[in-house]
Amino acid sequence: MRFLILPLPALAGLALLVSAAIGQPAPSPQIVEGQRLYAENCAACHGDDGRRGAGFQTPIWGERTQIRKFSNALGLFEYNQMMMPFDDPTRLTDEQKWAIVAYMLFNHGAIARDATLEAGKAATVGIQ
Repeated sequence: MRFLILPLPALAGLALLVSAAIGQPAPSPQIVEGQRLYAENCAACHGDDGRRGAGFQTPIWGERTQIRKFSNALGLFEYNQMMMPFDDPTRLTDEQKWAIVAYMLFNHGAIARDATLEAGKAATVGIQ
């Protein structure tokens, strides 16, 4: 059996093609970048699916999660700004952290897959 191994940027491009083929809007470039950054910087602790990571067993998005305690996208960003990644919160730029927050909110159902999260409007993006 042969396996095709694709680098992350190629997988993101593949996601865009599959989305177009099945009639869904393509994910925004910010969400695609957030997915890549999440895989590189967050998945080791929080899991690929945000539910069962080696370092944090509590789901971080979806039903019965603590993401709601932030109430809006700005609160989630500010938490990530201070605390994540836990080993070096300064490792990622603000732009990269906004992309990760957008990816998390998309997975939680708080924003659409083709949305772009803007810092100036983040306080108006509620988390239910």
